[in-house]
Amino acid sequence: MNYPEFYEPERIGQIYLPRTEAIKKQAFAAKAQQKEAPKNRAAFLLIDYQVDFTLPQGALYVPGAEKDLERAIEFILKNMNKITCFYPTLDTHQSFQIFYSQWWVDQEKKQPPAFTIITSEDIKQKKYQPIIEEEWSIHYVKELEKSAQKSLCLWPEHTMMGTPGHSLVPALYEVLYYHSLVYTRQISFQLKGLWPNSEMYGVFAPEIPLEFIPDHGQNIELLEELSHFDRILVAGEAKSHCVLESVKQMAHYFSDRPDVLEKIILLEDTMSSVSHPQIDFDAIANKEISELKRKGIKTAKSTELEL
Repeated sequence: MNYPEFYEPERIGQIYLPRTEAIKKQAFAAKAQQKEAPKNRAAFLLIDYQVDFTLPQGALYVPGAEKDLERAIEFILKNMNKITCFYPTLDTHQSFQIFYSQWWVDQEKKQPPAFTIITSEDIKQKKYQPIIEEEWSIHYVKELEKSAQKSLCLWPEHTMMGTPGHSLVPALYEVLYYHSLVYTRQISFQLKGLWPNSEMYGVFAPEIPLEFIPDHGQNIELLEELSHFDRILVAGEAKSHCVLESVKQMAHYFSDRPDVLEKIILLEDTMSSVSHPQIDFDAIANKEISELKRKGIKTAKSTELEL
């Protein structure tokens, strides 16, 4: 496989300014040789390949993510003329989020550390208390347990808006920029997680519906847009959280449209799970992915899939 001249796999683990001018020249040279647009109408949902998740120096690094991204990038380069549009998601947070320590205090009025699990029973027993939007926060934890079967996990600050950690990994951006210029297609960036009073692992909806936002925060427009493609490819980080929830949300929304579910292909070697000191998130994810496959969603290795 002859990759574009700009592609250097050793750069995947590095933070740098994308080389847009050099890539632009190569893209327009390649464009002059193109005789037709991509034949397959394939959408590629690239979930949260951001510096904070994907590179070892990131704030919430997912072990193995840089190798996942290398496989995803090389899959893209091998299938450049068969992928119509890219949808990279960007987890996007600010100083105060319900899943950050500064939203909560313990019995000694101190902020609990990252990776603390907070349950409704903890709140009832005054082990942890919210100090922001108290009524909503208590409701949120109860609803999270009831509706999503989860407890609230406090995360280290990550993908903070305006920081390098929020950015797409530069090596991936360069590949998407190249595709954009060669085939005259915009990159369809999708921001998620801006609302401070709910986690938003999946790109299509917050964990708990937010009544003050149109459609309760559900991105129906994006779901319907994706449904018109012949294939919906999915890769990203982390397998156990944002990838899994995004696919579960698609499975729920398209539950009565098996023809759409059959289009979804999860590239299983382009994602890894969050490492937690007490919880085996990968085992949980694998169990849920098995259930998704029973509903019609497919999995494949990026090194083996033919578009």
